[in-house]
Parts: sequence; C-alpha cells; structure tokens
Amino acid sequence: MIWLCFFILVGTIVASLASLRSKRGDALGIPLVAIGSFTFLYVIQPLRILLSGTLEALLTDGQAEKALLVPAAMLSCFMWGWIRTRSHHAEMHVDGPGWVGRSMWNAGFLTATVGLGLDIIFLQRSGGVLYSFSKEHGTAMAWEQNSAYLYNGIWWVLVGGIMMVYGVVGSKQPRWKTYVPYMFLTTVLLHAIFTGSRGPLFSVISSYLVARCLAQRRAPSLASALGALGVLGFGVLMMVGFRNVLHLGSHETNELRTFGSALDKSIGVNAKDEAHGIIAQEFLFHATALEAVDVSGKLDYGLTWVYFLAINPIPRQWWPDKHYPDTPGITVEDMEDATSLRIASGSAWGIVADIYTRFGVMSIGFFYLLGRLSRRLFDAARRLDSPLASCGYVLLYATSLNLFTQGFGAVFVTIGYSMVPVVLFSLFSRRGRRRVDPLRQVAIGGSEAVHPGTQCS
Repeated sequence: MIWLCFFILVGTIVASLASLRSKRGDALGIPLVAIGSFTFLYVIQPLRILLSGTLEALLTDGQAEKALLVPAAMLSCFMWGWIRTRSHHAEMHVDGPGWVGRSMWNAGFLTATVGLGLDIIFLQRSGGVLYSFSKEHGTAMAWEQNSAYLYNGIWWVLVGGIMMVYGVVGSKQPRWKTYVPYMFLTTVLLHAIFTGSRGPLFSVISSYLVARCLAQRRAPSLASALGALGVLGFGVLMMVGFRNVLHLGSHETNELRTFGSALDKSIGVNAKDEAHGIIAQEFLFHATALEAVDVSGKLDYGLTWVYFLAINPIPRQWWPDKHYPDTPGITVEDMEDATSLRIASGSAWGIVADIYTRFGVMSIGFFYLLGRLSRRLFDAARRLDSPLASCGYVLLYATSLNLFTQGFGAVFVTIGYSMVPVVLFSLFSRRGRRRVDPLRQVAIGGSEAVHPGTQCS
C-alpha cells in the first residue's frame, strides 16, 4: 500500500509538470519550484529511507501513507488554482511602462547602498567580516544582540539590485549602469556562500534571472527553465551538504568533503539520530506533524501568523521580554506522543505540514487560493503593471524555495521587509506622475488650440 501511495504522488507530480505550458509563460512561474520542492521532500527523501529499510522503524504504514497522499492532494489543488486562473496578457506601449527608467534605477541604487551599509554595520558589530564568517552557517554573527532591522539589510541589497535591473532594461541608460546591479548582487551571493545558506543562494540567482526575463518581456522555454532550476537545485543541496566547510574559519580534518556524504546529509537520516529517535529530515517531520494533528484534533487556525505579524515588527530593544502567546495548535509534545519521535532543533517541516497544522483537511482551499493568487500576481508582473506587482512577484519567486520547503510563514519577514523600498518608490513615483500629467494635458491642449486658429487665419 505504501508503494501505491508513492506512485500516486509521483503521478501527481508528473501530471502537474505536464500541465504547464511555455506559451503561458509557465517557465517563470512558481509551480516549477513547487514541483521541484515536492519531488525532493515527498519523493526523494521517503524513497531514500524506504529503500534503506528504516522507514518501517520510524513510521507505521498508515502514517507513511498519509504523509504521501496529503502532499499529492495539496499539489493538485495548487496546480488547479494556477491553471484555472485565466491569464490576461494585455498589450503594453512600446516605450514600456512609465515607472521604469532612471528614477527606478536611482531608487534601486539608493536601496542597495543603504542595505549594504546596514549589513556592514551588522558585520562590524559582530566582530568584523572575517570573524562573522568564521563559523558554520553564520553562527559567529551577533544575531541576538542586534535588531532584525539591521541584519536583514542584505535583503535591501537584493531588492535594490532587482529595481536596478528593471530600471536599466528597456530604457536608454549609460552602459556602466548595467554592471552596477552585478556588484550588489555578488555581495548577496558571497554572503549566501560563506554562511552556507541555501535560501539566499536560490534567492539571489533566481531573482536576477526572473527579473531580467520579465523586464525584457521574454519568457524562456520550460526545458530551459527546468535545466536552470535543476542546476540551481543541485547547488542548493551541495550548499547544505558542505555547509560545515563553507566559511572563512579553520576546518576540522574529519569534516564532510565527499560528494556522496554531502548528498546523503541532505537526503538521508543520521544513524546516530535514528538510534535516539531524533529526526531532522523534512519528510519525517512532516509525517509526524500530520499524525499529531489527526490524533490530537488540534488546529492553529492561523493564529500563530496573526501573533507573529502583530508582535514581530516591535524591536526587541523596545520589548526585551517579547514573547508570543500560546495557540491551540499542536506542540512538540503532541508530535512525540503521536509517533514517539523527537524533533531536532532547527528542523523544517515543509509547507504541507505547516498549512495542515493550521487548517487540517481544509488546507486544500488554502493551496487552491495560493495557486490562483500567485498566478494573478504573475500575470500583473508580466504586464509590468506596476513596480509593486513586478518586484513583488520576483521576491515571491526568490523566497519560494523557503515557502515550499519550510512553510508559509517563513517568507513573512523577508518579503515584508524587502518590499518597503518598493512601496515607497511606488508612492512617490505615482505622485510625481500626477503632477506631470496636468502639465502634459495643458501642453497638449495648448497645441491643439493653436492649430485651429492658424488654419482659420
């Protein structure tokens, strides 16, 4: 029965991929990231422990079957929402939208410069650049001693680079301005590499490629997008596997360095953790959460998100004892009681478990709406309707790896923080266009008034 459920999930993934079309621009759509993430989390990972014979020691047949069938249902609903949403590909003037050009580039440059300055201040407060990147996964940095408004400045560097890409493509700008975004985005790339962070690595590369394609109004083929995402996905896996050597400090002689061991670190289960009933693999965490919800009947109903969005923006320096209220959702103890497995600190459970713990079987509606709304945002970004839609979709795509592999709430801070400069630019540029339009109407009206008089004379 487990194998039947496994093949149902694989069939759902294949059907989802087959439903995409290059002519609809789906090569730039987040369903490709969703399909890749679901394949890794719910196919490759369980297959690895299934073939090794350890799955039956960790989960019952019923728990494993549920952990395979629920993602199949959720992916189907997400794809249904994406495909069923009618695409409106409106024509745009050859000169492009009014918000691109020099002002967009300047706003992006200012945003990236401010973000880089914030990041430099944070690194200096953490002991300098060399010390900050001296330990695995950036653990040497002073995260607890500094505000998130400071150390998230690196995301302003990223969004500033995106804004400059939009500002320079399709407008008459000096050639040197086309190279400036590379300088800032390279900073983000190095930041990701030396902290061994898979999310930022995916973000900086994918955001540049997607923003450039959207700005040029050019959609690659599905084959090209699959190849690019395949290479990028492999790099993400290697980032996790070799994380303990991707830093500027000294390295131990017994650290992972082989390709096979690095890949197994991302996919398999540590034998020592397995012997103690401790799990860190995403699929097992996901299965544990689903079982705990069904056994306890507890649901969160999204209250965690409400508390987070209300409390998280308050700096810890203003509220040193900041904490979040309890919610009616499941706890770590509930998961341990349901499966006898303990969750390793820092583990991720993926978007399916995240949404299922909030809404249970009603999660299918959430995934349908996610597919539908993301499609609408994508269409608006393709039309270059506004900087909010265009930059917003690029940021959604850039954070989609964390969205699908960690959870929906994992992108709240990143997107909310990064969109602030874009929102400000949109407001100021809109006011500027409103001041210019009346003058343009007067000029047009004046010219029309002169011609008739000239003809009469």
